[in-house]
Amino acid sequence: MDNATNAGGNRRTRLTEPGWLLLPLRVFLGVTFTFAGLQKLADPAYLDPASPMSVHRQIGSFVHSSPIGALLGLVQPYPDIVGVLIAIGEVAVGIGTLLGLCARLAAVAGAAFSLIFLLTVSWHTRPYYYGSDIVFAVMWLPFTAVGSAGVLSVDAWLTRMRDHDARRRALLRQGAVTGLATLGALSTAGLTAWLGRAIGGHAVSRPPAAAAPDDNVDGTTVARTDEIYQGSAKSFTNPRSGEPAWLVHLPAGGFAAFSAVCTHAGCAVSFQISDQQFTCPCHGAFYSASSGAVLGGPAPFPLTRLPLRLDGDDVVVG
Repeated sequence: MDNATNAGGNRRTRLTEPGWLLLPLRVFLGVTFTFAGLQKLADPAYLDPASPMSVHRQIGSFVHSSPIGALLGLVQPYPDIVGVLIAIGEVAVGIGTLLGLCARLAAVAGAAFSLIFLLTVSWHTRPYYYGSDIVFAVMWLPFTAVGSAGVLSVDAWLTRMRDHDARRRALLRQGAVTGLATLGALSTAGLTAWLGRAIGGHAVSRPPAAAAPDDNVDGTTVARTDEIYQGSAKSFTNPRSGEPAWLVHLPAGGFAAFSAVCTHAGCAVSFQISDQQFTCPCHGAFYSASSGAVLGGPAPFPLTRLPLRLDGDDVVVG
């Protein structure tokens, strides 16, 4: 009876330890980062400069919109290398987190990735708590302090082995385990990239071009043609109504302008470069950034398209 009571008490005590309490979060972060990296590698459009969702286009846009644009400018000439390193880095962080291998280092790298994504991909998300990257950056913080906390952890196993082995043998074992995990991650990444291209091919779907500009538009200059990279957008105030609006430089070429007012409840939509969509933070409607058409959510009508014309290097919106 006493033994059973003690065993039950030990189990309850164990479940209140940090490693066990954080285990669901650790699994979520590990799976999410592993999936994110493999998804990038499997997507033929990720390294295709013709795709608006490619790392080439995204870096080109973030250089002009991110607070770390100057740093991005240094790597802009090497988008393929940057893209592959990001994807493989995410896979390594995810696998290291799941296995509890170099867990603190994986957590620091995961937090760094999330911070970079916060300062680029979701920097202009308003309000800030609608962006996921700031949440991921905070979720990594406990693991930078405690790692896997000895729970279901390769790090903990290696430590126990080190207590019984000579130092040299322990170092060799740690190097062998880390090397096997790295080889497994790279093999998985390579196989995923090959399968993604074999199954999906290299075709890239391109959105329709903008309607021909109307030379009779009498309006206000809102941007220069070289100010907005293809596949990106600029927010401005509609000169006629005073409402927020978006000017999009379409991936296929040309420009389109839309009211930023959601047709469902009147909230201001935001532009998502990765999906080439406008999204409403209030009730989840989302629209095509090429045509303004409703792609999902409760919106009953497309976004209002604004007339525009090109006056030399100026984009004039009516």
